[in-house]
Amino acid sequence: MPKVPSTVRHPALALWQSCLHRVLSRNAGARETAGLESSVEHPAMEDASAAAREHAGSHEVERPPSRLQRASACARLCARLALARFHGDHEEVQRLMSELRFASCDPLWVESVVEYERALLLHREPFYRRHTSLEDFILPELPEEATVALLADWGTGMPDARALLEQISTFQPDAVLHLGDIYYSGTPHEVRAHFLDVFADIFGARWPRVLALSGNHDRYSGGEGYRVLLEGLGQPASYFCLRNRYWQLLGLDTGLHDFNPRALADTLTWLEDSEVEWLVDKVRHAGGRGTVLLSHHPFFSLASVGHDVEGRKLALNPRLARALAPILGDVSVWFWGHEHNLHIYEPYAGLARGRCIGAGAVPVLLHEQYNSPVPGLVPAPGESGPPRRVPGTRLGNDGLLDHHAYAILSLRGPQLTARYFQMANRLLVPGHVPAPGPALHEETVTLSSAGAP
Repeated sequence: MPKVPSTVRHPALALWQSCLHRVLSRNAGARETAGLESSVEHPAMEDASAAAREHAGSHEVERPPSRLQRASACARLCARLALARFHGDHEEVQRLMSELRFASCDPLWVESVVEYERALLLHREPFYRRHTSLEDFILPELPEEATVALLADWGTGMPDARALLEQISTFQPDAVLHLGDIYYSGTPHEVRAHFLDVFADIFGARWPRVLALSGNHDRYSGGEGYRVLLEGLGQPASYFCLRNRYWQLLGLDTGLHDFNPRALADTLTWLEDSEVEWLVDKVRHAGGRGTVLLSHHPFFSLASVGHDVEGRKLALNPRLARALAPILGDVSVWFWGHEHNLHIYEPYAGLARGRCIGAGAVPVLLHEQYNSPVPGLVPAPGESGPPRRVPGTRLGNDGLLDHHAYAILSLRGPQLTARYFQMANRLLVPGHVPAPGPALHEETVTLSSAGAP
């Protein structure tokens, strides 16, 4: 079985993975913008990823002990050094640097530390562009009959990610919307290799409209790569309104505040007040259109959206709930990613349809998935328990890894149909992209009255 990329949510460790990936690609003679496949097979990356997961601690799903035991001493040393640098612990940095100088480590580890130092020096506050008028960031309209593809947590650059986009291309979408996360930490060269180059290879000169939200991994390197991505796509900002005569798709930036330049505090993210004002305006002045929300982070979850002041795991993000309370009842569907799974939820916490589609490309072992509520999960206020999934919608698997997934929206006048497709994680025939199979789930939302403005 080929090795697959292993990701962590800690910004320091994800950035270090990016730096090691760059060093391994360069040393192998690969172009600087090579995809993850250029380094994921290297033993050093396997050791580094295992060490990163070990040091990420309780924020990560635990791996079997045998995987952690494979982390080499040098990988562990460099992971600790990355964390010390990130937290500004100068005394610990000096001690670890002394150990590294005298350890019998492959020179690539030292080179990766140098690359990491360079990345920290270039680190800056995340890119974020605010509207100056409530009419800003409203994009040119889609046709009344339009096909929109949604995918999330897709930016690995691995063969499976490319194959999934090739399968999406067979639907000839008018727009493709990515709900965030380019791995390992959204550096400019990862943005080019794992996103822009892949779209160019598959769509050629006939690009659909492509838009990208900000995920947590897109912010871990400081957001410069995400700025490069928006420029490459011609996208005005990290939040937007894409609409036609009957529907509007509102992209939100929940990734901005899942970035902490010195520590990973929590994933209980929120929206800027100015962005909330812009969003509420779009819903209240929708001109009869139905509203679809798009974000990277979940509104609610089986696996916890973060913790309250007492350290308890929360099913619902209270910050997003407070901000969106005035308009939540007008939202037809809310799609999000972040969790590498597919969850078609029953109505919960005032939202009619919550949909997690984060199974875009990151390989996930069966034992890693949250398909049941985590112990001690605090339900949303007014709810008797945790969120529940629509029966019969669980993602398939090949006995080892869960399948990947994406959604295809068909906008046909006042009707919106969402179909959810899955694709095997490991292709049976290399280079062969299977045709889309039957949809795992299909649903149609019809506006109560024609939404012509």
